[in-house]
Amino acid sequence: ITAAHVFLGGPLGIPELMASQDLSETAAWVPYFCWHDGTVALFVSGIALGYSAAKPGNRVLAVFATGLILGIGLLGLGVAALGNATLFSTPAPYAFNVIGTVAMLGLFLDRRSA
Repeated sequence: ITAAHVFLGGPLGIPELMASQDLSETAAWVPYFCWHDGTVALFVSGIALGYSAAKPGNRVLAVFATGLILGIGLLGLGVAALGNATLFSTPAPYAFNVIGTVAMLGLFLDRRSA
């Protein structure tokens, strides 16, 4: 998912954002930073979920990563619903929620097997 975010999503929005002559430097660089912030969140959460799945006893790590991903996902849905519905035409409001839901299901199934 992180690779898709970087290599498929990045080329769709970042060049246009950075090439815009209509934006101030702040208006261009803050979303650029946020894009990379999301990349780090995906990457670190993926490692945390993988590690907690491979090494029993790390449930807190999985709960934290799941909460982070679901929080970002819900933020995406909220911004799209309350801010600008154009965001619904991108993966942003969906991808994080799918990942978070699968992670939450994994937490639920792990708890039932304990």
